[in-house]
Amino acid sequence: GCHIDYASHYEPCFCTHCEARWAAYAKERGLAAVGLRELPGDIQHRMHLREFRIRCVMDFLGMVREEARKIKPGFGTDGTWHQDSGSTYQWAYGDHFDLMCIEGTTWGPFPPESQQILWLKLSHALSRNKVGMSVTYHLINEGGERHHGRMASDRAKLALCEIMSQGAVSWIGLGGPKTGNLLREHVPMVGEVYTTWAQLETPLSTRTDIGDVGIVFSPRSYLVSGAIRKQLFAVGQALMKSHIPFVIHSDVGLTAEKLAQCPATVLLDAQALTPEATTALDAYVSNGGRLLMLGGEPVYAKDWSTLDEVPELLRKPKGKGLLSKDYQGNPVWYVPGDAVAGTKLGAAQNIVVNQQEAAPLAVEGESKALNVSGSAGPNYSVYVDLTHQDGSNTWGQVATFKTGTHGWESSRFVIKPAKPVKSANVHVLLRGYSGTAWFRKVRFGPWDAGAKKITTNLLGDGLNPGGGKTYVAGAGQDAAKGVWGPYAKGFEVEEIAGEGPTIKLAAGTDLIAVSPMHRADPVTTQNTLALLKPILPPSMLAVEGGNAEQVYCDVSLCQGGALLQLINYNAELHPELPELEQQKREHTIPVTNLRVRFTPPKGQRIKALTLKIPGAKDAELPLHNGSFTIPKLSQYAAVLVELAATVQE
Repeated sequence: GCHIDYASHYEPCFCTHCEARWAAYAKERGLAAVGLRELPGDIQHRMHLREFRIRCVMDFLGMVREEARKIKPGFGTDGTWHQDSGSTYQWAYGDHFDLMCIEGTTWGPFPPESQQILWLKLSHALSRNKVGMSVTYHLINEGGERHHGRMASDRAKLALCEIMSQGAVSWIGLGGPKTGNLLREHVPMVGEVYTTWAQLETPLSTRTDIGDVGIVFSPRSYLVSGAIRKQLFAVGQALMKSHIPFVIHSDVGLTAEKLAQCPATVLLDAQALTPEATTALDAYVSNGGRLLMLGGEPVYAKDWSTLDEVPELLRKPKGKGLLSKDYQGNPVWYVPGDAVAGTKLGAAQNIVVNQQEAAPLAVEGESKALNVSGSAGPNYSVYVDLTHQDGSNTWGQVATFKTGTHGWESSRFVIKPAKPVKSANVHVLLRGYSGTAWFRKVRFGPWDAGAKKITTNLLGDGLNPGGGKTYVAGAGQDAAKGVWGPYAKGFEVEEIAGEGPTIKLAAGTDLIAVSPMHRADPVTTQNTLALLKPILPPSMLAVEGGNAEQVYCDVSLCQGGALLQLINYNAELHPELPELEQQKREHTIPVTNLRVRFTPPKGQRIKALTLKIPGAKDAELPLHNGSFTIPKLSQYAAVLVELAATVQE
């Protein structure tokens, strides 16, 4: 088989093949016979074009696999899923991959600060239970360059156990340029985890999630807005920290029977919700299901036209705060807006590079932050997209900054293009965050590796935020080369004494937020739970003990009973240290005497409990008054629950 990287990226091709395909695609959907270059710029045509481009990639990759199988029967392909909307759409609507390769540990913070559980669960919801694979390595920054690095042993073990818990597989040993292969000192740890994996093969391969709460995710709505990703993480992590089991559903092919698995359901962003999901939710609520609508209302029909009318169930009442209304005699709850700021803010500048031969470039700048939410990533950065002389593109070359509150911080990223660069779009971004960020001293141009500096800054320093006012460059700045213009919802200009004008990006406050997994954040967790409170039933699970909030318990039914899997995110982390020092000092903080209560499905009782921990002997756990105790939890423990029928009196 083969691995296909960046599987959702596509080029804006206008060849005769694509034009012919578009003509057929447009005719099937009742669109005017207009060439790709002449398409109107309205939202309906833009979204049709987006789907068309993604489906062209899907069809091409399916063709590659089909042709390969003529030569090598059984040939398989896996595609990289960078948690972006394009590949999320592919998993929901395509059947052109045999394995989904989730870049779970290279997107944002690495576990235990963040987690892979939600994306692994979503992968199975989207892909009809195909096998998921997660790449287990750490993306590090060193000397202005990003490359795959080696991680602390405890972090690697936690990542592997997350993957194991969801019945997925791992790609941990990496080769190739600038990648970190499996460290020799990690081999015993990996052996212990894989031994446990093999022992749990039957329960893992037969597991079915059960939960108190269902979460409905709409891939087409993700194409419209990135707010749904933040909603998923905020709700999912609050439930994880509160030990409330949950099940994720895709809106593709959704039925009332699937929703009925959970007494409560949270509907995330629904701007492009499928018709079948609307029907299923209506039946679910009519039968007594408890629904909270967290995301935006439906806006677009299946053909991307604007809905004439929002269905009554999904039409939010007017007002502020948590709202409710009766629907067919049952209460439904609503959160105004989409609960997250989700705003796209930025400034952009297009420049001509015109390389005759490929040569290194670099981008750098300074930023300061005030209460910027979330974790560092490409959406709070100086961000560069390249166009090469042959018309192809290289996307997302970024210099990122820390979140939270901090003074001026410098960041640089060295770009080593494989082909000569014709032009570049340089952005300063704050997308999907709340808080305020300022930018200054942004530079882009040829990179001198010996001198470790940009030799010529190709950017201009003028600022045109829109509204008719242009700010001239400050002292020592050059406005002749170019002017920063607005990206998406644009930017403000703030004059800072002694520094001249700076780019200011200020986003509103979220109703819900995402907090780190490795430390307690009761305020953030409780804020989200306060929105969910009206729909929450009595939970089937309780986990108590010191640092219990950093422990997640996964609950599923499997052959022979139930499977409880506990993952401990409590850890000592040192992001302020160089990467190699981090690897030496970062470690898990074990949790002791963890008390767990699990209420089996109706009509069943707990007959026996077996504890499995990597590297340790199996142990039988006694049950006292409906609960049991795990004496010590490092990264992971599995509890096999043998169930029996309740004795009828």
